[in-house]
Formats: sequence, structure tokens, C-alpha cells
Amino acid sequence: MEIENSAQIWQHMDAVSGDFKRLFPSFSFDMRAVFADIMEGKLWEAVKKLGGGISGAVLFEWEEYRSLFLTILVLGIAAAVFSNFADLFKDHQVSDLAFYFVYLLLIAVLLKFFADTAGTVQEILNNIATFIKLYIPTYVLTVGSASGAASASIYYQLLLIVVYLIEWGYLTVLIPAVYIYVMLAVINGIWMEEKLALLLELAEKVIRGSMKVSLWLVTGFGLLQSMIAPVIDSLQTSAVKKALSAMPGVGGLTEGMFEMVVGSAVLVKNSLGLFLTLTLVVLCVVPVLKIALIACVIKISAALIGIISDKRLTNCASRVGEGNLMLLQMVLASLGMFAIQAAIISYSTGQAVR
Repeated sequence: MEIENSAQIWQHMDAVSGDFKRLFPSFSFDMRAVFADIMEGKLWEAVKKLGGGISGAVLFEWEEYRSLFLTILVLGIAAAVFSNFADLFKDHQVSDLAFYFVYLLLIAVLLKFFADTAGTVQEILNNIATFIKLYIPTYVLTVGSASGAASASIYYQLLLIVVYLIEWGYLTVLIPAVYIYVMLAVINGIWMEEKLALLLELAEKVIRGSMKVSLWLVTGFGLLQSMIAPVIDSLQTSAVKKALSAMPGVGGLTEGMFEMVVGSAVLVKNSLGLFLTLTLVVLCVVPVLKIALIACVIKISAALIGIISDKRLTNCASRVGEGNLMLLQMVLASLGMFAIQAAIISYSTGQAVR
């Protein structure tokens, strides 16, 4: 029976490997070799092979980030100059028009980079959801082999909840909410009084709080289910072991073979969970670093121009940087939800067979 399950697992892996190559053509690696390294405990070798799979991984556009940094600085200095010259004249209309012209230029630059970041985040989240969907059947099959049908069915549902939260909660609700936050930040800079400051603060808390709630839900459901399903499977496993050990003559040998088979299944399950987590992290590492760099460049440049420039311009740049950081947090939360589930599954089902 275990041999049949192993054959089914490898059939699933081979089929998924083909789908994976079609969906992620720029990311290629020897799936069997990486999985074998993980099962043998050679984690560093597995990570190196996965890292090498990012063929010509997109080089960071240092010149583009440098250009963004200098552009924000120059516009901030220009706005400061116009504000200071305004004090020399009774009529401030010229300086005000010049300030708003600079402000519009800054908005155009910031929104261009924000739109690029949002598009990248949407692509990453879609890739994460697709990746989980691809590997759910194979992973659940290993869970069923190692622990039992109850654990497999429950954890299958939990992984589907992760996919649902990513596809509906993040892509459909939270990313548009961040768009709204950024547009409100842009509009807020029109008024000297910053009339939308409290509304922006509330929107930021709601968005960040929603991501925390999603992590708590996934972790809480996973922990609650890990208290029940593995115990049910453990009772069934114990009954089978006792029945085998009661067989006259070969009971001890049969029980030993049964424990060895179950232990091997647990090793395969845990290795596959680690394999999936590492693959997903490596798949996302380059775009995540790009998003982080863009957010950091905007935040640092906003902090520097805040020394001399108008607070409206400074706050606008800073809040657009916050919008980029919230998008980055969504990607990390999505990765975290899957990693947490994989850890819970590995630990709880491993305990159940002892």
C-alpha cells in the first residue's frame, strides 16, 4: 500500500512539475534532486539548487532607484525654494502655482512607481495562490499516507482557506484599499490643513489590521484542528498496530515494519512541506526585494526633504511609501500563511504517529 502511495506521490510531482514550468518559465530546477537533498538533510545544497533556478534573476535596477531618489530630492528642494521666495512678495499666486506644479510632478513620479509595485504584488499573489493549488493534492496525499484520512481532509480545507484569503481578501479587497489610501494621500496634500489626515490614519490601521487578522485566523484554525484530527488518526493507527502485534509468530516483525513504513511516510511529508516552503520563498525573493527597495527609497527621500521642504509634499511622499510597505506586507503575510500551515501540519501529524 505504501509503495502505491509513493508511486502516486511521484506521479503527482511529475505532473505538477510540468504545470510549474509552464506557469513559471523563468524559474527552472531539478525537482527530484532538490527533494532528495531535503530528505537527506542537505538543506544548504537544496537552497543553492533552488537559488540557481532563478535563471538570470532580474538584476536590480539600481539606476532606476537612484533616479527615483534624486528626483524626489530635487523636487523637494524646488518646492522649498518656491516656498521661501513666496515670503518676498505680497502676491503668493506665482509661488503657489509653482509649488503645485512641483507637487504634480512628484505625484506623477510616485504614482508611476506605486502602480508598478501594485502590479508586481498582484502577480506575486496570483503566483502564490496558483502554486498552492498546484501542490495541494500532492501534499495532502503525503499527509494522508503519514497520518490518516481525517488529517488529510481537514488540512486540505485549511490550505484552501489560505488560497481563498489570498485571492479574495488580498487581491479583491486589500489591494484596492491601498490604492484608495494612496489616492487620498495625494488629495490630502492639496490642503495646507491636511483635512484627510485622520481618515488616512484610520485606513492604514484597517488595512494593516486586516492582514494581522488573516494571519491569526489561519494560525488559530490550524492549531484548533491540530488538536483533533491527528488524535483521531492516531487512535486508528494505534488500533492497527495492536492488531498487527497480536498476530501469532510474526506480530513483532509486522509491527516493526509498520512503524518503519509510517516513519518513512512522515519523513516524506515533512520533506515535501519544507520543499514547498523553500520553493515558494525563492520564487518570491527577487520581486519582494524590489518592492522593499522602492519603499525604502521613497521613505528615506521623504525623510530627507522633510528637513527643508513643505510638509504637504513630504507627507505625500511618506504616505505613498507607506502604501508600498503595505503591499510588501501583503506578500509577506501570504507567504507566512502557507509557511505557518506547513509547520502546523508537519508538527501535528508527526506527533500523531508516535
